[in-house]
Amino acid sequence: MKILYFKLRAVVVTWLLRLLPRNPPVVFKGANSALTLCEQVAVMGYNKVIVVTDNFLGSSGILDGIKGTLDRLDVAFVVYDGVLPDPAFDQVQEGEAVIRAERCQAIIAVGGGSVLDAAKMMSMLHANPGPLESFDGIQKSKKPGLPLFAIPTTAGTGSEITLAAIITDPISHRKIPIVDSKMIPGYIALDAEIMKGMPPGITAATGMDALTHAVESYLSKASTIATEEHARAAVRLIFKYLLHAYNEGGDIEARDGMALAAFYAGAAFTKTSVGYVHGIAHQLGRVCGTPHGNANAMVLPEVLAAYGDCVHRRLADLAIVAGIGEPTDSAASLAGKFIQAIIQMRKDMALPLLPRDLKAGDIPGIVDEAIAEAGSLYPVPRYMSEAEITTIVNGLRAA
Repeated sequence: MKILYFKLRAVVVTWLLRLLPRNPPVVFKGANSALTLCEQVAVMGYNKVIVVTDNFLGSSGILDGIKGTLDRLDVAFVVYDGVLPDPAFDQVQEGEAVIRAERCQAIIAVGGGSVLDAAKMMSMLHANPGPLESFDGIQKSKKPGLPLFAIPTTAGTGSEITLAAIITDPISHRKIPIVDSKMIPGYIALDAEIMKGMPPGITAATGMDALTHAVESYLSKASTIATEEHARAAVRLIFKYLLHAYNEGGDIEARDGMALAAFYAGAAFTKTSVGYVHGIAHQLGRVCGTPHGNANAMVLPEVLAAYGDCVHRRLADLAIVAGIGEPTDSAASLAGKFIQAIIQMRKDMALPLLPRDLKAGDIPGIVDEAIAEAGSLYPVPRYMSEAEITTIVNGLRAA
């Protein structure tokens, strides 16, 4: 009975994702495109903005060019650098209070997925005051938010192009997925120059996040010709550039390729949603504090293997795109090689394989929440049993 409910809900979610109105953003790409984006702020007539970021970026020199460009253009600005990893709603409220007090006309978000998600929610909260629960779900806001300009500093989440944000309830610590097409930024800069200082560990984790988005989108029952094209492009770019970006952080070509890969993966999964990898990863973040990209990497190949032969043909497609195996190989063989390539990539980048402090008593709750999330929100290739998810999560405990 529960599976029937999940299937019916997946059909509804799929059609909602396809029918939501979307205004395509203006995208600037290449070195110093972040400064070009700032020039657009002035072109659009905004003379007071808030720059939303985190404490590390706020105290680094990364913002210097952005601040200098705004100064040159006589655009006044205030910086809010209070966003933390896995942002909670109280940070969103705090940032929005600054927007209101300073009478800001637009938001420039500079950071990784946490910063971009928080800025998207600040934009929405400013125009639609209310508690976090009023945003929980799909297309709950009535009014468009404050104009939003996005400058991602990591190549992973694709949050700059998605209609979703994950915000944590500061009391229950539950991660709440919010879906609203009005959150998509109007202007985006994919600036490899900003990304070249990203540490290897973050490069690896965010790159695996982008790969997870692309693969889960390609396997989604809601996939379309357009999303499949974007997902394949993302996989091609990730297998070509991720290890280069990890090993040679200053390689601008690799950084540029990964920025585009994350963007394409985001463009794909924002229309198809994701799957059990994200369902489990979100719970690892909630319970163990595992960074999202690391959590995805911990279970991506394991979930793909658990799906079984229902995904072999699709994974075989991605294997060929990634340059793995031969077209004459069987679908099962190519799928296996693709999964092994992810395992090897995970090893080559020394990604952690076990979350910290995962206790046996945590596992039933993680499994239940992962099943509920994936079943309620994601058009997965097939529904997994409690036993299958338990086996995957049990594998994350140190022996």
